[in-house]
Amino acid sequence: MSPATTETQKGTAMDYLAAPRDSGIVKNLMAMLGFVAATGGRLPAGCKYDTLIALNDALATDDELRSMVSTRVMELQSKRRVSTTRVAATPESIVAAVQNGTISLEELKAKLSEFES
Repeated sequence: MSPATTETQKGTAMDYLAAPRDSGIVKNLMAMLGFVAATGGRLPAGCKYDTLIALNDALATDDELRSMVSTRVMELQSKRRVSTTRVAATPESIVAAVQNGTISLEELKAKLSEFES
């Protein structure tokens, strides 16, 4: 599996896993796995990162677990508000799409005929 990073990426992948502290989700997850920060302290160095490695390994080898997690993520995602896509097509961009094969001329004609009816 290749890393999901680019040369221009700023920060780390952990930035994308941020959760509001008051949700308690990270603390709860770590506690379920047997890791608890000392009173007023922090989790052991690299513990959250090592947890992600272990989860990645488990999901890579257990189809049932992967399906369960994927299904739950999809359920949660379906409840999130999504932004509407803004269409900013111009005549030039449509012609370019036909020229580079992104859309065929037949597909374009079919869409245009839908607008005419």
